[in-house]
Amino acid sequence: MKKSLSILISLCGSFLLGACGSGSGNPPPKGPTIVTTSLPDGTIGSSYSETIQATGGVAPFTWSVTSGALPHGLALPGSTGNSVTISGTPDRVQASVAFTIQVADANGQSGKQPFTVNIQSSPTIAVIQSGAVQGVVDGNFLRFRGIPFAAPPLGNLRWKPPVAPASWDGIRSAANFGNRCPQTDFAGGVQGDEDCLTLNVYTTNPPASSKQPVMVFFHGGGNVLGSAQDQPWDLAPPLAGHGVIVVTAQYRLGILGDLAIQELTTEGNGSSGNYCLRDMIAALQWVHDNIAQFNGDPTRVMMFGQSAGALNVQALLASPKVQGQGLITSAGMESSVLPAGLLGTSVADAYAFYAGFVPAVGCSAPQDVLACLRALPVNTIMQRQFLQFPSFMGYNLDPDILPTDPFDKLKLGSPVPLLIGSNRDEAADLEDPSVALTPSDYATAIHTQFDPLLPGTGTQTGDKIISLYPAAPVPFDTNPRYTHIDVETDYSITRPTRDLARAVAAVVGPQKQPVWRYLFTHQYETDPHLTIRRAFHTAELYFVAGLVPGNTRSVYYDGTQYTPNAAEGTLSNEIMDYWARFAATGDPNGGGAVQWLPYDAGENILLLDDTIANLPGGYRNTQCDFLSTLPWQ
Repeated sequence: MKKSLSILISLCGSFLLGACGSGSGNPPPKGPTIVTTSLPDGTIGSSYSETIQATGGVAPFTWSVTSGALPHGLALPGSTGNSVTISGTPDRVQASVAFTIQVADANGQSGKQPFTVNIQSSPTIAVIQSGAVQGVVDGNFLRFRGIPFAAPPLGNLRWKPPVAPASWDGIRSAANFGNRCPQTDFAGGVQGDEDCLTLNVYTTNPPASSKQPVMVFFHGGGNVLGSAQDQPWDLAPPLAGHGVIVVTAQYRLGILGDLAIQELTTEGNGSSGNYCLRDMIAALQWVHDNIAQFNGDPTRVMMFGQSAGALNVQALLASPKVQGQGLITSAGMESSVLPAGLLGTSVADAYAFYAGFVPAVGCSAPQDVLACLRALPVNTIMQRQFLQFPSFMGYNLDPDILPTDPFDKLKLGSPVPLLIGSNRDEAADLEDPSVALTPSDYATAIHTQFDPLLPGTGTQTGDKIISLYPAAPVPFDTNPRYTHIDVETDYSITRPTRDLARAVAAVVGPQKQPVWRYLFTHQYETDPHLTIRRAFHTAELYFVAGLVPGNTRSVYYDGTQYTPNAAEGTLSNEIMDYWARFAATGDPNGGGAVQWLPYDAGENILLLDDTIANLPGGYRNTQCDFLSTLPWQ
């Protein structure tokens, strides 16, 4: 009995083992195994295609990612074969991206393999907060153009503070400039588009090995014209080859950038107007948040501007949204200063200036004035602006952006070191020096313009100016025409530049910041059309952006094609170095250049010409002393 039970157990055991696939039965099919054990790294913006191979198993197969995630921009397509290809274009720089790939066969058997991939950077691609942008190699430079720093101020965003731009997937092209902001030409024609809040970034190719200081430029044009792509910024600026990254930014112009009315003030909780300044602050904030992705140093940022752009810089220096916010470390003002007392005392003082605009465009009757204004075609707005506000438009006091007069605020101290200056012959762009002016006609022009500024004094004002700027018998300048240009230049630009430089330099205590004042006196040397205009308004800007000897480029308002000579190339390099060092340290000196003495009680000015030299004791102080007593016209 025991023997029979033993045999039975043995037989049953053999049967059970055979039933489980062991012993003398057939072995189970073997599952798939992934034989690709590693994947190469990729580069952002470059096509990536790598195949993962498996062996064994029974078709059809199913592939999947079981843990982690593929690098952004890559995908694992469907495959029923024993291989699969990971493909796509990475659009983010990512380090050590870990994921596991699994393959399963028809029998439910599976195999897994972990991978780690790096997505490396590319000099032409930067990943900013909104997404990746791809720039262009332009000789010795990398340029990124048309990058949105704020959402398009369209529809309900018209006459509102800028908001962050929408993010995007993939890689956005930054090869071309964005739109100019809406503006009218001198005949009233409208150009530009409200979708215009973009900026441009220029750096070297290849990029520098360390983070570079940044120079953010705001263009001129009376705050009604211009763009970040106008000359000399229409080409990659050689300034970017002097150890800095250059940014040029757009902002809303004209009535789209400055309208202040009661309805907007109510909507804005006591603040309206100054949308142009708000745009510039948004651009500075963008630089602070994103410029490191272009190898820029957000702790060394110089904002600077020319003409109306200089006035904008002055206003921004006085704004609580800039002061103490860590957005800038230095500032430059070229060829314009806003005198004190022009903005009134509150936002309501601006209403009278814009009175008539709302009814003129048909929006005074609707219950919702702002909805009506925001529904208007932009051409309607711009054509009305051309008729009602043909020249410079600016900002107003308001509690949010500009609570204090900019000149008065800076008299208490600039928040950062200041580089400031002007050109000797600024007004030469407004009158033709080749057209003769007689001493008699000169005197008539002076009396006509200046006698009304001080009512009740008769001809005393004009007589005083003529005595300070005589046309004969001993002329102040080479002829009455240039003498008239001297008067207009000093009244509108030289004297307010001096007054602001003096005020900031006179500050004592912890608010004191150094001031560096220049006077650009260079005459363009290879074209008579420009030579006769001497140091005209905007003349210095081409030297700041960079003139390359032998390279012809468009200069001046009429698009004169100008080829600088070797001496002008040297001067341009010296000026670029001064500006770049100032951006880096707040002091323009170094590199063996002529020592630029700070502007203080000694009133030193650096003369910028073929020979750079210091001019101590000020410039035309006697003339400017009297002009400073006159009201602003």
